[in-house]
Amino acid sequence: MAPPLPTNRPSLSILNTKDGETVHQRFLLVYGITSSSSDSNIVASCHDFPDTHWPCAETYFKVLVHLVPGPNTITLTASATGATLSFHTYYLPLLQNPPLHLVIFVAKDSPLVFDTPPSKSHENDLNVAKEKLRLAGYLWQSFCAEQMYRHGQGRRTFRLEEAWLPDTVTRSSPKQRQTAVVRVIRSQHDVRTIRDARRAQQNPDRQDTIPSLFDLFMQDLESHFEQQPCLVAGLILDSHWDPQQKLVLGHAALGGGAGEARLGLFGSHALHAFPRSIEDLVPAMMDNTPTDTRYVANDANESGSWWKALNIGMGAMLHEIGHMFTLSHTPTGLMARGFNHWNRTFMIQEPGRQGVITQNDEAGSKWHRVDIVRLRYHPAFRLSLDPIIPSCSGGGASFMPLGPAQLQVTSPSGITMIELWLNGRYATHYEYMEQGPVLPTQLAFSIEEDFVRKCRFAGVRYDPHKDSLRLEVTSPTQQTEILENVHQFLVDSVVRLPGLTKLVFKGKGLGNQGSGGGGDAIKYLSYAVVVAATAVDKKLLRAVRVYSGSFMDGIEFIYADGTTDIVGKRGGHANEVWQMIPGEVLTGISVRCGAWVDGLCLLTNIRQSPWYGGHGGGLVTALAPKNHQLIGLYASSGDWMDQIGIYYT
Repeated sequence: MAPPLPTNRPSLSILNTKDGETVHQRFLLVYGITSSSSDSNIVASCHDFPDTHWPCAETYFKVLVHLVPGPNTITLTASATGATLSFHTYYLPLLQNPPLHLVIFVAKDSPLVFDTPPSKSHENDLNVAKEKLRLAGYLWQSFCAEQMYRHGQGRRTFRLEEAWLPDTVTRSSPKQRQTAVVRVIRSQHDVRTIRDARRAQQNPDRQDTIPSLFDLFMQDLESHFEQQPCLVAGLILDSHWDPQQKLVLGHAALGGGAGEARLGLFGSHALHAFPRSIEDLVPAMMDNTPTDTRYVANDANESGSWWKALNIGMGAMLHEIGHMFTLSHTPTGLMARGFNHWNRTFMIQEPGRQGVITQNDEAGSKWHRVDIVRLRYHPAFRLSLDPIIPSCSGGGASFMPLGPAQLQVTSPSGITMIELWLNGRYATHYEYMEQGPVLPTQLAFSIEEDFVRKCRFAGVRYDPHKDSLRLEVTSPTQQTEILENVHQFLVDSVVRLPGLTKLVFKGKGLGNQGSGGGGDAIKYLSYAVVVAATAVDKKLLRAVRVYSGSFMDGIEFIYADGTTDIVGKRGGHANEVWQMIPGEVLTGISVRCGAWVDGLCLLTNIRQSPWYGGHGGGLVTALAPKNHQLIGLYASSGDWMDQIGIYYT
């Protein structure tokens, strides 16, 4: 009997997910190919959600698949050939993680509308804004999960604050679902204040001496959340394009925060181009309608059509959310200006562009590798089996010279990454994610053997005598400490102190010398040798008295012979004398600092002192390196202490 003839049935294949995977986002981004070039449309079918339709071109397709918590069976069908593929995905929301809150800020006298061209004047109210921001939140979530997956970090992503609400992410089947909450915060400020041109970020004549829009909305945020920790994506509803001034009023593109209240802020001037539902996504990202600047803004002259306005509005807002998640600017990707390619993550084609957009053609719509490392350890991206890292577990990195060309980096909470920035530009980085569950806490580097070679491998030439190399060291607590100009730091760190014959090393100062509270403050430097450094030196430290208030003022060292030294100055109030015990010697300091020194405690070979001063700023610990001995402290002061460091031999 003759063998059966081959059927050559049309088929579908998926490129970026496997059957049976567990994910943590509501919409799964699926990339795939068909076996037939005649397929132009893919239908996605899943439980408790209407079918959605996605374009297919040159056999490639991209689909956003809706998931419900628990097991899901998804079926993809090519409408032309009838080819089908079914696969299973388990959606496990990470409810233990802090959520991202979607917030719309409105002025206390807001008209509750946003800028639209005349053809969209019927869809510019607060409810429409909530629908658009809700869908944007799920697109951001899906993007992050895909990026983390590509970099080998699982399907990590943030979760959104959700509740059982009327769901608007699909207009084909409006009903109650577990969906993203969009909070509306009524500001204590009025429209006139928010639209004050002096606050407009893009105004070359803005006044930075008045409270910024970010400052105003942080006040509203802290009041709304009652000083509780929060992660917020904030949209300013009352942004407004003024065609006469050619200026977007009430807009700020900023991300960051104070303490545990974090905000990524953006204006609503491009909101008109956002899709309201998943069915609107493809039409919105393919809409080449010219931007009419009589009615709406052409942001940065880069949003001359509606799909480009969507890219900047939604992609640049994610850039600010990235800052809120502690990301910094990068040479490529969304934290550069890659948001102009935001559409390419979700679309297989682009207006005016020939060919299809595969995963390799998405250009700037990506996280840079250093973004991935930071997000890997962010508590909002934590997987259930990850160890919990307390926010106060040792603090950030300290820098200690080991010689004229050697450096030690120490971080009690661990080191996840060290970035090398050459003459102000990113060159390369070390990362330590793959070294197992225990991160390194102490690393030693040589300028020639390590930094010069590392830059050379990255295709960058580093001459320590001509170039400025900056180190940025990140810990799993999201704290980044910076060392400017490594070579100069090492040169300046070798000092001689009066009365000592040995060379002394000076550790990096803790605190940024922020003038101690006033720009006109008179600065002075002080130091004390508190440990016997020679056989002739018989001074013995007996006690310590710390002067502090809300910030640090000074530390007085009291010796057995009745003499004293002061590092900093006497101010604030004098704390109770802390007595040293026999055999006890000072070994280091733990400091909370930022622009100045907020507070500290002293570390010895036996114990640590009480905490003195305030609790603001980041926590950093300075200890003498192994086989070295702390011999003293130094400080810089203005109205109060604004930097402190250690001497050691």
